[in-house]
Amino acid sequence: MDCEGIDCEAVAEKRELLERAIATLQQLLQQSQTLPLPLQSDLQNQLGILRGLEQKLQQRLIQIAAFGFVSRGKSAVLNALFAEPIFPVGPLNGETQWPRSVRWSPGHGNSDQQSALQIELIDTPGLDEIADQGRAQMAQTIAHSADLILFIVAGPPSPIEIEALQELQQAGRPLLLVVNKADLYPELNAESLYQGFVDLADPAQGSLLSVEDIVMAAAAPAPSEIWMEWPDGRRTQEWETTPPQVESLKLALLRLINQEGIDLLTLNAILQTQGIEAEIAQRIAHYYAEPSAACIRHYARLKAILLVLSPLALVDILVSVLMDLLLVGTLVKLYQLPTHRYQVGKLWQRLILSGGGLILIEWTSHAFLLSSLNFWPDWSLALLPWLGAAIAQAGMGWYGAIKVGQQTQTYLIEGRSWGPWGSSRIRQKILNGLLPHSSLYRRWQSLDTQKQTLTKN
Repeated sequence: MDCEGIDCEAVAEKRELLERAIATLQQLLQQSQTLPLPLQSDLQNQLGILRGLEQKLQQRLIQIAAFGFVSRGKSAVLNALFAEPIFPVGPLNGETQWPRSVRWSPGHGNSDQQSALQIELIDTPGLDEIADQGRAQMAQTIAHSADLILFIVAGPPSPIEIEALQELQQAGRPLLLVVNKADLYPELNAESLYQGFVDLADPAQGSLLSVEDIVMAAAAPAPSEIWMEWPDGRRTQEWETTPPQVESLKLALLRLINQEGIDLLTLNAILQTQGIEAEIAQRIAHYYAEPSAACIRHYARLKAILLVLSPLALVDILVSVLMDLLLVGTLVKLYQLPTHRYQVGKLWQRLILSGGGLILIEWTSHAFLLSSLNFWPDWSLALLPWLGAAIAQAGMGWYGAIKVGQQTQTYLIEGRSWGPWGSSRIRQKILNGLLPHSSLYRRWQSLDTQKQTLTKN
């Protein structure tokens, strides 16, 4: 297998993670079939998105969305990549009214990794046309579902374009700034544009672009003036049309896809999956809120009563552990969600804390009872500290059961993504395997730094 300078072992690992992501999506869809029918009906939109993500991974489909303001040449740039008029262009502003997508076959630079991937280019309406909330939501949806974003400007970006660019960057997708009509600005270059972008960008937002992310292009270069000399001495002026200049953009896209295509595809799908998992978790938690709360209260009350009636410390501990285990088992049966070693380990920690707290109460109350006998030789009076110790044990048992139940709910609903190959583990594997010079690595480093800055502020 020719990996074109890429570690073949690393490529094999990337493909394995992609297959794991497909298996994770399939497992989530299978698990959804065990949910109650009303809950399945309520989750139709989320489950539909998961099915779409599974199909996208199965097809190895990389989606590249083009954004920009009206008359910047988005459609023209995409047509130049195709070398034919696929998307509508015209003298009127806003020819593209709704998103359109077409599969793209570059036709050269076909590496082993690229040949395993399909590419889809998406043309979108001008951002300044998206006035109502519905179309604004449409732009955000496309930005979060695309694997790569092209932000197309015509010449130096204006402050409002930089603001829109920064909003798109929050989607966490790699982004290329494509400077169309570059033939009209011969003095422009990536370095000067990058510096201007840094100067105009909001310092609180930070810069998620690098010089490598800026590409010069001319989808429809202006005709050049030429003079024709004729044999009879006449000179006539003519205009010569030059071909589109998008080779730098095509090479930048192919380089990204060849080097990071599988990571882009898998990581984006996993990020969307985690968002859907969070929504499903909220719906499940809401659906089972009342029965699970009643279950927890029942076991907490029963545990407290048994601890009061139990005559020996060892029996107290056994009763505590048994009731907590029964509570966990009942909640697992109620939610009908799979458990993994991650959740089990966390639950055992909570059980140990609950048992440890009870042992501490037992030891303290036992010492208190022994000392109280010296002060109250009358057995009737000695019942008072015994009653206090029993109440303390019952309270500790109640509190421990409540915490065990709440933790079980949390781990059953949210912790399932940390299964042997849950979405969280796949995401972490991908991030750990990113090369320091890759676009994805730089983007996640910048986003992480930005989050830390916002947290401090």
